[in-house]
Amino acid sequence: MTNKTRLLVRAALMTCAMFAFVIDSAKADVIEIFHADSLGGPMSGLKKAFEAKHAGVTISLTPGTSRQLADRILKGDVCDVFAPSSSTIANELVTKKAAAWSVVFSANEMVVITAKGNPQGIRQIADLAKPGVIFVRITGEKDLGTGRTIEFLKRAATLEGKPELAQKIIEAAGSENSVPDTVRAVREGKANAGVVYYSAAVAAKNDLEIIRFPASVNLSDAIQNAASVPATAKNPKEATEFVRFVLSAEGQAILTQAGQPPVVPAIRTGDVPADVKN
Repeated sequence: MTNKTRLLVRAALMTCAMFAFVIDSAKADVIEIFHADSLGGPMSGLKKAFEAKHAGVTISLTPGTSRQLADRILKGDVCDVFAPSSSTIANELVTKKAAAWSVVFSANEMVVITAKGNPQGIRQIADLAKPGVIFVRITGEKDLGTGRTIEFLKRAATLEGKPELAQKIIEAAGSENSVPDTVRAVREGKANAGVVYYSAAVAAKNDLEIIRFPASVNLSDAIQNAASVPATAKNPKEATEFVRFVLSAEGQAILTQAGQPPVVPAIRTGDVPADVKN
């Protein structure tokens, strides 16, 4: 092999190595985020703002039920940031050593949604039992929204002095498997009303009307959104930076606008990095 040939081969190998490095670098700049369906609106806003501040970084959002997403992580699926609508599920990953820490960053509440203009005149839970009102609710087996909807209806009906109506409304409701399914049914006119998270309603506010309820019944005391960096993360540094951004003043403003009042200070569990705070 001549010196010229050796140089050409060496140059080709260096080019391949550089190309592989570029590919690896590009892959490292994709942050995989698993989040609860109810966090779809807030996460969309956080993604846009974070990417604008970090050139070359792309956030990939995977929505789903908190339980199902947690199960995927526990089975080894790659996830850089996990954001469930349950601090209990987030802390489960810490307990099982699938994550070193978690932080509660915002709260949510259950609301009633109706078609634009609220043509049925729905103002309270009792109105869902009126003749001709088609009501839908979340029924996914592993969806936390299923049990939360039932508890919300029971609390609200009791507050209105008609506790017996709750079970009637629950049994007569149409079945929509998830939060997005429930929103879609009302938006498309397949139902007159439904119960979803406030953040999900805010994300669709141009097409829906939102009816909020007192704190004593809307479950805002129990619905807490958390974030953690699982052990399966490929980009823990970037993932931690994203969580830090969620807790920042800018991140909190995005959450507030999306119907997710920030929890300040954040509730910390496990070995949380010192600079992950608000």
